[in-house]
Amino acid sequence: MRKVVLNEFGGPENLVVETADDLKAGPGEVLIDVEAAGVNFLDVTQRSGVSAVHNVELPMVPGLEGVGRVRELGDGVGESDGLKVGSRVAWMDGRGSYASQVVISSDRIVSVPDDFTLSQGLIFQALTAHYLVHEYRDVKPGDRVLVHAASGGVGQLLVQWLKHFGAWVVGTVSTEEKAEAVRALGADEAVVYGRDYDFKDQVLALTDGEGVDLAYDGLGEKTLMNTIGSLRRGGTVVAIGAASGPIPVIEPTVLTPKALRLASGSVFSFVADPAELRKRAADVVTGIQEGWLKLESATEYPLDGAADAHADLENRRARGKLYLKP
Repeated sequence: MRKVVLNEFGGPENLVVETADDLKAGPGEVLIDVEAAGVNFLDVTQRSGVSAVHNVELPMVPGLEGVGRVRELGDGVGESDGLKVGSRVAWMDGRGSYASQVVISSDRIVSVPDDFTLSQGLIFQALTAHYLVHEYRDVKPGDRVLVHAASGGVGQLLVQWLKHFGAWVVGTVSTEEKAEAVRALGADEAVVYGRDYDFKDQVLALTDGEGVDLAYDGLGEKTLMNTIGSLRRGGTVVAIGAASGPIPVIEPTVLTPKALRLASGSVFSFVADPAELRKRAADVVTGIQEGWLKLESATEYPLDGAADAHADLENRRARGKLYLKP
């Protein structure tokens, strides 16, 4: 097998490809031939040594997400689990996915239709969008929602899901090209925030000075205070990332005058239970099959292009999903 290995925290150049013996499935595990390994910003933070989500020990094989086919079932795993050799499956918290093979506990994988493309089979971001649109507000037609980094993998799915619920959606992006892509997904408005992350005045103008009911902020340091300022009375902001820098500390008194809510969360908390993981994944599959949830063709990199994929993701040269093909 071939795998990407990180021996030292640092830049993308620290990702190197090595060969190793084939893996074996242990009790309760499944050996999978990887068709595609998703590349996510969490992988970047782990590579850099600053991840607040997972403890990382070196050397490590990065990657948490993938899609592939079952090669071997460990003891105790069988068709009662809905699995057999050749089954097409996906996962989003299986460490070591930047490889041609991966071993994962059988209760952490979900079935994927055979006719799904690789882009449709990579479920990390779709599951993230699922919990975000269901857990913080009962989104109703006419609700106003702000989505930062709306042209990114999660952002695109949030726009579509929110529009499916009938919300009015404004997305922020870094370029006019990305703004056009977000409008094409159904967003009612798109704001280009530029290098200064300037968006609040435009969002308020677009909402007649009232602000939005709900906002998703995955940018963090340079945006969160202005995101809070973009909320209407009783609004909620969900802080879901720190792409522009660490999430700042917010004093409760900032929220008090307009009765605002500041929330946070992690997709891992909402799929920890295997039954919940399967339920959310089934909803994603249904949305794709019904046609209202569209996953654009992801950008493919070879396994030895992992460094390039990370560099493109960090430098905002990428739009949508990225994956490695072993």
